[in-house]
This record gives sequence, structure tokens and C-alpha cells, in this order.
Amino acid sequence: MRYGLREGLKDPGRMIDFVSDSEAVIHIKRYITAAFIAGLLIFGFSAVIGMGTQEWAGNFVLFYGLEYDLQRFYFLLGRLGLGLLYVSIVLFLPALFYWLIAKEATFKQSLALALFPVMILLLEQLSYIVLMVWQGIDWYSSPFSWGVVGQYFIDHAWFVYFLGAISLFKFWVIYWQLMTLRGLTKLKWWAAFLILLGLNILYWSATATLEWLPLYQYLFL
Repeated sequence: MRYGLREGLKDPGRMIDFVSDSEAVIHIKRYITAAFIAGLLIFGFSAVIGMGTQEWAGNFVLFYGLEYDLQRFYFLLGRLGLGLLYVSIVLFLPALFYWLIAKEATFKQSLALALFPVMILLLEQLSYIVLMVWQGIDWYSSPFSWGVVGQYFIDHAWFVYFLGAISLFKFWVIYWQLMTLRGLTKLKWWAAFLILLGLNILYWSATATLEWLPLYQYLFL
């Protein structure tokens, strides 16, 4: 068996065993580079089509000519930076966690296993673009998430964003993380699940909070 993202997504159990038991140096630099390039392309294209500018639109119309173009360019740079930051967080933080909790795993092995959830999350980001272009649906209203259901019963925006952050893609990620943690450590399945659930709840809460805060107001003060 060889290391590959397609192989890992098709058969995660075998891939985890392969990476955990392999004493050879795994050349994953090209996969890490590909993940960052994919993040730049996805977040950059989302800026081109105007995703994330809904709250800013009233301020953009105040600019004319070159100043307007500069504001759009700065927004594009911000989205590109967000893409790099997003991939860095969802790749290196879980890899660092695996490395610290699993004594026998090297950091490179942890990175090799953390790459698969990154690809899943980038697929989710790509689905947001498709839904926006196809139906004009915001990310928290994705049919793959609980945000749609939440909007029928909850009026508070933060809880809608929180439920919108919980999706089928996130369940897929938790499944991958659970198998990885179980493959690298001696933790019982329920202990590993509770740890991962708690960490993901923090991640979903941070996502909802960043969406809920009126950051655009601070930029245009």
C-alpha cells in the first residue's frame, strides 16, 4: 500500500495502520503544499464571487473608482490569508495534538494522518461555493448541516451559526480523528470520542463567534 489521499479516504483503517507502522520517511511535503494551494484557490475564488461581503456591501458602495478596486483587492488578500490560516489551523493543531498524546508517533506521521481531515474540510468549503453559486445559500444554511433545522426553531444568530458549523463533513472528520486517535494511542473508544467531541465543540463555537461578531464594523470605523 502507498500513501495517498484517495487511498486514505477510501480505506482509512488500512491507511492509519500503514502510517503508524511504517518506519520509512513519508514524503508528505507535496501533499501539504497541495493542501495550502487548494486553500488559496477555494478561499480566493469565494472572494471573487463575493462570499462574505453581504455585511460589507453597504460600506463598499461608499467607494468609487480606484478606491473601490483597492477595497475589493484588500478583501481578496484577506480571504487568501484566511485560506492559509484555515489550512494551518486544521492541519497543524490536530497533528500537534496527536504527536503530544501518542508517544510512539512522530510529528511527520501525525501530519500525514491529519492531512485527510483537512481534505474533507476543504471539500466542505468547496460545497459552500457551489451552494452559493447555484442557489445563493450561505454556509450556515447548507443542507449538509444542522443550520437549516436550527433556523426553524432558534432566532438567535449565534446558535444558528453554531448549528451551521455542525455538518456531515464534520461528522466524517470526527470519524477520521477517532480512528486516528485510537490507532495511535491506547485510549478506549469512549474516552477518545469525548476528547474529540469537546475539541470540536470548541472549534464550532469559535466558528460561530467569528461569524456572529460584526468585524466589518471595526474595519470601517
